Amino acid sequence: MKLKHLNIRDYISKRLVTQLRLYTILFFVMLGVVVYEVFLGSISIFLAFVGFLIGFGVGVLVSRMIHLSWDEDSNMVIGRMDWIGAVVLVIYFIFSIARTIYLGYFIQGTAFIVIIICITGGSMLGRSMGTSHGIRRILKAWDIIR
Repeated sequence: MKLKHLNIRDYISKRLVTQLRLYTILFFVMLGVVVYEVFLGSISIFLAFVGFLIGFGVGVLVSRMIHLSWDEDSNMVIGRMDWIGAVVLVIYFIFSIARTIYLGYFIQGTAFIVIIICITGGSMLGRSMGTSHGIRRILKAWDIIR
């Protein structure tokens, strides 16, 4: 069964589209804050980059929380949390709490807040890109996109 349509969003659940938009918007807001703080000199470009890189890696791993699949009834890519996703979610919560505690020993003041924003922004980007990659993989498997 080949499904051809010009609007790819017709094949993605509205919930997934909303999640991707939210992650992307949050990333750009956090990126703007970090760029502003770098220009103020609150944090170095290197430290901000490392924070985004760590967050990106975590975000790609966390994007596994949602199991993406094709729903035959609705002809859409849908996302559900399975038991592996629940385990990843618990590990992500532990990471979120631990990063604040452990980073506080090494970084203080404004730089501390900015590095937390870098890590969170990077994780939003990683989640967005990881989920988008999974959606593209499913749409290619169903020959909706090339």
